[in-house]
Order: sequence, then structure tokens, then C-alpha cells
Amino acid sequence: MNNLKKSPKAAARGGTGHGGARVGAGRPVGATVANGARVYTPTSEKAALLALWKAEVGRQFPALVAAQLASAQGITHMQARDDSGRWQTVTDPAVMAERLNAGAQCYRLTAVAPSSSMMVSVMDRMFGSPKASLELEVTNTPAELSDDDLEASLSSLLEKLRGAKP
Repeated sequence: MNNLKKSPKAAARGGTGHGGARVGAGRPVGATVANGARVYTPTSEKAALLALWKAEVGRQFPALVAAQLASAQGITHMQARDDSGRWQTVTDPAVMAERLNAGAQCYRLTAVAPSSSMMVSVMDRMFGSPKASLELEVTNTPAELSDDDLEASLSSLLEKLRGAKP
């Protein structure tokens, strides 16, 4: 193998010329964005777009929350016969209860099915997502087990729970 000589610049720096810190590289010491350091253009564009996005979402936040809840609930209509025998859409909950209690002929029509995934999303935002799950194997019903068997099963379950924590 040939002996590699250092370049004059590498020799002046005391390095080998194969990477590492370089004199004069990087942002000057003490330079921050607040005191005028130049920011990489794509980064500043992305930050500006993100600020616009957050401002627009903030303006429309009540409507967005209402839309999420409406999606989670779905759209359901009640059709009931009125006194003249014609079908009419009933939207008032009090009238719905009155028609149902009177035994009137009615139908519940779902125009948009409730979204279970949206409901999970709403609940996770409200209460946080579950941190872990625990697999259980049920072999007998509690009525078939003696007190000693139930106690042993409960002890085993508690040990699994203690082991599941991070």
C-alpha cells in the first residue's frame, strides 16, 4: 500500500484530509435567526406555510370540530306518517318520541353511516389513546371455578399486568 501524504491544507490544519471539523465551516459562533442569520430557503418557506395553515385551521376550528362530530354520528332521518297518512321527515326529538310512543308507523333511514374510526379519533383526542393491551385466555367461566382457582387466576393476571408495564 502506498504511503499517503497530507495535502498542504490538511497539514496546516493538523488533520488527515478525510472529513472532520473544518476551519470556517458552519454558522458563525453566536449567530441566531433572531439576530439576522440567514435561514435555508426551503426551511423558511415551510415555516411560513405552516404558520398560514395553523392560522386558517384556527379560524375554522369550531366548524372542523362540528364536522368531525357529525361524521362520527352519521346522518339519520326518521320518516313517519302524519295524520293525513303522508310520509314526512321528522327531525325534532320530541316529535320523534311522541310518534314512537303513539305506535305510529315510522322508519329510521341512515343517509350517512356513523364513522367508527372517526369516533375512535374523537375519543382518543378527548381521553388519550390506550397505552397498552393485554391478551387474556379465558378457559372457564367464573361459576365453574372454585375460590382457590379464582384466586390463582387473579394472581396470575396481576403478575401479567405488572410485567406489561414499561
